[in-house]
Formats: sequence, structure tokens, C-alpha cells
Amino acid sequence: MSEALTHPDTILETAGSSTIQLPKSYLLALQNRFSAHELTDLLDSRIPPSFFYGSLMLPENLVYIVGDGDGDEHAIANRMTAAVLHKHQRYGIHGLSYPAVLPSRHDTDTVSGMVLFGITEAQQGDLDLYESQYERSPVQVEVEVLDGKKVMIAAEVYIWKRGVERLVALEELVWSIESYLN
Repeated sequence: MSEALTHPDTILETAGSSTIQLPKSYLLALQNRFSAHELTDLLDSRIPPSFFYGSLMLPENLVYIVGDGDGDEHAIANRMTAAVLHKHQRYGIHGLSYPAVLPSRHDTDTVSGMVLFGITEAQQGDLDLYESQYERSPVQVEVEVLDGKKVMIAAEVYIWKRGVERLVALEELVWSIESYLN
């Protein structure tokens, strides 16, 4: 049995009888934490970090858009950490494998995702092209720093702009990274 299969965080039980192996680069990003000092340095940029809540939470997907040409998803994962977007709701999009996010009126609605730091202007342009059905919007997201404290940071998120008629309410379809990988 491989090391990835024996690590308890790399296999996820699904609702059915199948299991899904989560990519190592995603697990690295998910478990990555920065110190308060490192976070301050990462936020000292003209371009705010981006919050991803769909297929771009996977470094193996993100590397194709913002990669520096060497295809190193672990280098991307090292610039990511888990985050929570408050007062927003994730929706499925009918007939598509990726989700949408819209602001919510409910304080208790949250969207879990990943934040990517260190984006260049060229990479932001590439992300804007890739996310052309969405509009980049400033938000505050919650991240956990190395000492366990949770802090709010400025970021940007891509909000669905193509109308609500294609969106599927969460009661009908829950989008998750596991369902995307399956």
C-alpha cells in the first residue's frame, strides 16, 4: 500500500461505497498555515490574494492558469491556505461541474475554500480570462494563522454574474471538492 493510501487525510469516504483519494498538493494547501509575520508579508502586495471555492481550490488545476511554466503544483500549494468566506453561499450550476458563489443576506452562510497569495498582474489577467462568467469582487475572508488564531484578511473572489436561473439551490445539489473529483 502506498504512503498516500495509509495517511488518514488522503482518503475520503463518500456517501456511497466508493472512496476518493485527495491530491497531495490539495492536502498540502489545506493544511498549510502561515505565521502572523508571514501573513503580513504575503499581504504586502499591490494585488490581493484570491479566494477560490471550486475546482481552482486544487493546485493541480490552478497551476495551469497561474503556473510559472514548470507545472509545479506543490509550489502553488505552498502559497495557499484554507479560508472561509462569510455571508456568501455556494451554488451548483445546472449541467456544469463547477460552482458559483453569491452574497447572502444570512450572517450564518459561509463558503469554505482556499486563498492563493502572491498573484502577479499577468496571473490575475489570466484568472480574469478563465473566470469570464464571474466578476472579481473584494471580500474579507477568515484564515487561521500558525498559532491557531483566526484573522480576517482582504482578498478577492469571483462572483457569478450570469443570472440565477442556472443556479441550483444547495438543498438540491451540494457542490464539494470530493464530488468534483469523483
